Amino acid sequence: MAKGSKEKTSKKRKVRADDEQENTEADIYSADAIIDAVSTPKTARSLKRSRHDEPELDTSKPSAVFKPKKGRDWTLSIALPGSFIANTKVIDQKYELAARIARAAAVFCVDEVVIFDDAPTTIPPHGRRKGKSQTKAEILSQVRPDAEPWENPDQFLYHLLSFLECPGHLRHHLFEEHPNLKGVGKLPTLDMPHHMRSDEWSQYREGATLEPAPGTNSADSTLVECGLPYPVTLPYSIPPGTRVTLKFASSEPPPSWPNLSEYEIDNLEVEATAPSAPREEAGYYWGYNVRKVDNFSAVYTDSPFLPDGYDCTIGTSERGVALSSIMPDAHTATTRQKHAATEKTGKLPDEFKHLLLVIGGVTGLEPAVASDPELQKMGMTKETAHEAFDHWVNLVPGQGSRTIRTEEAVWLALMGTRDYVYARM
Repeated sequence: MAKGSKEKTSKKRKVRADDEQENTEADIYSADAIIDAVSTPKTARSLKRSRHDEPELDTSKPSAVFKPKKGRDWTLSIALPGSFIANTKVIDQKYELAARIARAAAVFCVDEVVIFDDAPTTIPPHGRRKGKSQTKAEILSQVRPDAEPWENPDQFLYHLLSFLECPGHLRHHLFEEHPNLKGVGKLPTLDMPHHMRSDEWSQYREGATLEPAPGTNSADSTLVECGLPYPVTLPYSIPPGTRVTLKFASSEPPPSWPNLSEYEIDNLEVEATAPSAPREEAGYYWGYNVRKVDNFSAVYTDSPFLPDGYDCTIGTSERGVALSSIMPDAHTATTRQKHAATEKTGKLPDEFKHLLLVIGGVTGLEPAVASDPELQKMGMTKETAHEAFDHWVNLVPGQGSRTIRTEEAVWLALMGTRDYVYARM
């Protein structure tokens, strides 16, 4: 290349570099001018320093990792009927509805999901046979596995919520192949703290017991798959296919973590502990327990928190008071917001031990209460359904749509009470 051509090329490159530098400086000056315009002098100086000195924000990986603060003995529960699953006929939509409930439970740190039958005395059409009298429970027990999404929606929802809550590496140990699970591969993951990645260490882990190794005495020990390169060993017998919560002796990872040898794993000090231990001892959100009951009243009578049960219950209905009006720091509800048939206009307690949010199905909570055999004996009706709860609230006063769908109401209820619940953390 001729000398003149080289000089021209060099000059072009220099001009281009100068232009790029000027553009960059112009962008910085423009940003600084905006900061000056919208900030006080002190704030502007701080923002400018951070713009020029701090490294670029990395958004390539999620940063909202759950960080426990302290152990907690209180819980958050939601209850809803599985009947809303039957409101759609397309199987993919049924999967999506179940996934929305699971995602809501995971996002808002729900500890328990209760699924209740909101029409316990109604015999489904497929169970009406001439000359044969059967209870609803007997009829549902005979439903074919591939028909559950349509004929036994409570069981379908229970099955999917349980599967999605389970850590992925344990599912094939704890769940058999089933038609209900054919479409779960398309559903979003829950990514909860106990769904650990291979390089994550925690003092607590979820595990599944395995068949004993050949030639070993199963009465003396149990192998547990818990996501480590090799199973850990418990010094006592637990039946195979059992889910267990493990607690390691140290909260700090072993020196060679994450490259542990079989010998190192075999010598880890570990024990089985209560499923509630990660929450109660360390404050972790450790997934949700799923419970299925035959009627609405069993939500209370079969509670795992008896004898005291739920000390704060909130029922949802378009005929309730505005949720915002019962918050501890909210102003007194106006007369127009009050439910005409109840005097329950009190605030939520400053603290609770076991909070329960109850969501209705397609026809609302009133029919679920009125059709409950036990509550019928107490004389409860649709008009007095609010008496089954400590608070009776409307999640969206002045709603634009005629209906709030069940899966929407779950998110609205959890979002509406989030600040109240989060204050307990």
